[in-house]
Amino acid sequence: MSIFASHRWALSELALGLRSDASRFSFAALLSALALSIPIFIASVVFSLSEPLSGLQTSLELTVFTTKSADLKQVENRIRTIPFVDGTEILPSEKAFADLNRNLGIPQSKALSNPLPDIIIVTLKPEASSEEAAAAAQKIEAIKGVDLVPYEASWHEKMLAVSRAAYVGLICLGGAAALLVALVLAAAIRMSTTSAASQMRVLKTFGASPVFAVRPYAWRGALLLGVASSAALVIARAELLVFSRYVNEAAKLYESSIELQLPALSLQAAFILAAAFLGSLTAAAAAADAWRRLRN
Repeated sequence: MSIFASHRWALSELALGLRSDASRFSFAALLSALALSIPIFIASVVFSLSEPLSGLQTSLELTVFTTKSADLKQVENRIRTIPFVDGTEILPSEKAFADLNRNLGIPQSKALSNPLPDIIIVTLKPEASSEEAAAAAQKIEAIKGVDLVPYEASWHEKMLAVSRAAYVGLICLGGAAALLVALVLAAAIRMSTTSAASQMRVLKTFGASPVFAVRPYAWRGALLLGVASSAALVIARAELLVFSRYVNEAAKLYESSIELQLPALSLQAAFILAAAFLGSLTAAAAAADAWRRLRN
């Protein structure tokens, strides 16, 4: 039989199998779509939130109060030589006082005297611990022209602890979701190839080759996960539309907005193709296993 004839036969067998087993194929596709929508939704939320979260201040900052006679530039240059210092910013006393009044809701008035000195904001490197921040603060206080270096590091330790817990939890959730998806997809594809054994027996009687016998099931697996992955993207998109409403309500409290969206269209197309390829391999393996058992 020519290659075109064998492919035409496989296509006709695929269409015949879909017609005769439409309910089982539909159920397997729906089950696979629901399973695939879980990692798509989780990944979309994580990547959509990663950009705004990366802009949050996560490094420790030290507020350096200088003396009235301090040479700000000289003090700043000496601070930059201290380990774990990532950056500095000079905040003149007038601006610091204006910012303080604005944050407290106090109207600007010339009658108010400014008790604040010139300030240098010191940003430490993200990997700096509380102990390293304390050591840096002690070294800064020893610099001539520095009056006081108050700082608060407990929030940084709490944030790191919460971040570690969230990271480990996300890994556990992702691992469990991946295992669930793998089991569901394997069960769905096995469900769509339950009739392989009886057909393999007939094909073997007529001397068909394993590749010839397996081809229709490989195509069915590709179609199954191709349809399921497309439907999963639609389901995940609907879930993101619902979830984004509540995320943005929370973001508005911080005068921000977050857009939850699926990956780029090129990545969606790659996902569908990869799913179809995986479905083809899995279904072919299941059909080949039925062929091997028949030979034994």
